[in-house]
Amino acid sequence: MKVLVSIRSLLFSEVLCKTLRSSGNGYDAQYSRRTPSSTSFKPDVILADQESLQNDEQQSWAEGKVLLIDTGLSEEEIMSLMRNHKLYGVFSLEADFQQLKKAITVIHAGQIWIDNEKLKIIIHGIETARPDSTFIKLSNKENQIAELVAEGYKNREIASRLFLSEQTIKSHLGRIFRKMQVTNRSQLVSMIIRNKLTLMSHNHRNVFPD
Repeated sequence: MKVLVSIRSLLFSEVLCKTLRSSGNGYDAQYSRRTPSSTSFKPDVILADQESLQNDEQQSWAEGKVLLIDTGLSEEEIMSLMRNHKLYGVFSLEADFQQLKKAITVIHAGQIWIDNEKLKIIIHGIETARPDSTFIKLSNKENQIAELVAEGYKNREIASRLFLSEQTIKSHLGRIFRKMQVTNRSQLVSMIIRNKLTLMSHNHRNVFPD
């Protein structure tokens, strides 16, 4: 089965692609930003986040069935994306990797995947509490900066993308380091990846290969 990963974070996408390919289920997983639409790769399922959907990145592979990866979206954001895009499901990073494989299989078969908690949100507007994670400590702006650091951007590049001064980015990073209890960018990136994988594996840490 061919799976296209269309998610903003490069590091997380590469880990996810590697994990899918190594799972023993015959996945051919590729990252969208490294797979030109002109190639012969025709995905069966596309794993897309909010940014990818809003930028219509997955439209280059219109035949793929899209599974929205919920990275912490509000009820309103999920509903808006479901109204504006042809989605085959919503998957929360709080679920484990085995559930992700099941969701991919279900969607590949042409069915819809929405977990019970998301179904409650859609039907009743009930937002359940999310488990603690390191990202809860950061503001929205700090989360943006941390994610861009994880993607390999330098301070000057981050400043340009966020329309801020380089000194402001340095100040934000200083606060991020203190909140996350790290002393350099490498440690920050490692913590970001570890946090994402912990949310995905949900007590199934051995699912992910070294």
